[in-house]
Amino acid sequence: MTAISRFYLQAHSGPYQKWPLKSQLFCDGHPTGTQLAGYSLLHQFETPTGYFLVHDWDCPFEEMTHFTLLDRKLRVRSSRALGAPYASWLLTGIKVIGDNRFEATFGDSGNWGITIRPWGIRYLYPRIVLQRLEGVGARGRMRS
Repeated sequence: MTAISRFYLQAHSGPYQKWPLKSQLFCDGHPTGTQLAGYSLLHQFETPTGYFLVHDWDCPFEEMTHFTLLDRKLRVRSSRALGAPYASWLLTGIKVIGDNRFEATFGDSGNWGITIRPWGIRYLYPRIVLQRLEGVGARGRMRS
């Protein structure tokens, strides 16, 4: 697993309230045809199975963090999000544990393990697995 800097999200202008919910993803300066939720690309990694991107809304009122796995052709293979109303889900750190594992820290919402499975079935057996390592009890929730 290698940290990279090949990707970025489209910049928006005008009033924040009028921005679209998704932003165009660019790779090496070229549009990919893929759109991701949010406006800020926080982290990006090259994995044995593709690219793992961490992105959010870059807004204190929209603290939801998204995790997206792209294949080598830059198609979305899995996407998960962590967030909850009235709880802080601001990502404060991410640590690589192995070729397919991360540990993410979310301020008041604790630590979460992230595993990338080698295969998956959309909605039934997602390739990105989120598991609470420690946290806020019943206040937090997962979204897929």
